[in-house]
Amino acid sequence: MTTSDAEFEAILHETQSVIRAYIAGMGVRLDTVDDLAQEVYLEFHKGRDRRPKDVEPVRWLKGIARNLCMNHFRESKRRSEQHQELVAGLLERLPCPFEEGQSADSLDGCLDKLPGRSRELVALRYSEGMESSDIGRRLGMTAESVRVTLLRIRAALRDCLERRLGQEGSA
Repeated sequence: MTTSDAEFEAILHETQSVIRAYIAGMGVRLDTVDDLAQEVYLEFHKGRDRRPKDVEPVRWLKGIARNLCMNHFRESKRRSEQHQELVAGLLERLPCPFEEGQSADSLDGCLDKLPGRSRELVALRYSEGMESSDIGRRLGMTAESVRVTLLRIRAALRDCLERRLGQEGSA
């Protein structure tokens, strides 16, 4: 079914808020929603003669939006992985600013200050290399709560290290 320019403008006007909400609901960052919505309507306009007569425009647009969102997520994940690899490579080449054994001793002291369950989470993740889902099953937590807890533990360790290294540097 071919859509005229006037029909396209009417469809755009009637559906744009629904499509933007649909895209945001898929988890796309709010600063990217408008860009993806624009791509949806460009794709719709380019392929407006491919829409079957019995399919409502909003349904067709949601299908386009879903496909573009999935492509966006795949590309974002790929870029994030490339960024992490680049940062890891850069960090490997940087010289360590601590004297031999200083950072390890400081980290051990900070780890010793953690509550038992927090030390167990750190050990399972970093010593045993377990994934969040496996840790969660073992400890009766969801994978998401494991990730959030580890995030908080890492922040606490970072703060502790900064305090300890700051004290050592001023002594």
